[in-house]
Amino acid sequence: MKIILNQKSVLASPKLMESFFQLAQDDIEFLRGSYPNFDKWLSTKVFPGIMSGERTLVLEQRGSHSVGLLIVKHTANEKKLCTLRVRPEFEYSGMGVRLFNSAFEILETSHPLLSVSETALPKFSRIFEYFGFSCEKAYRNLYLPGVQELSYNGILNSEEIQGKERERCQQSFASKRDDLLILV
Repeated sequence: MKIILNQKSVLASPKLMESFFQLAQDDIEFLRGSYPNFDKWLSTKVFPGIMSGERTLVLEQRGSHSVGLLIVKHTANEKKLCTLRVRPEFEYSGMGVRLFNSAFEILETSHPLLSVSETALPKFSRIFEYFGFSCEKAYRNLYLPGVQELSYNGILNSEEIQGKERERCQQSFASKRDDLLILV
């Protein structure tokens, strides 16, 4: 079963967002390990973006389990596939292709902006080649320390990059401040 959370569906059925929150708490642990601050990102970026009409979330379920998740951002300036994950036991079953096709339909493009870490690239390289995606730029330390993030089909938004740099700077300052407090 496919559940689509967008501004229209949530306004038509406000319980839909509540249902997803419950599923998120119960059944998407498989996402948290590969995305730093995943829960914070959901609550501060994704859900407000759904309410403003700038994001759409697609959840694929089999029985009571979430088996795939897609999050896209669709603004006047950006058509971005933010997240596409398939539960490991459903990889190589066609679920990823279905989610990519959903993204293409929602974003109205077959070549959306997206990025993937160099560590996750082996899982995606075959499907990127299948869809004709092209790597445009590599960013070191963007999401994960010491890991390159590779952008495809375009360059990542500079505001996003600057925000991550600010966040890293603040974290570095906070850790240095803590070190100073320990010394005093």
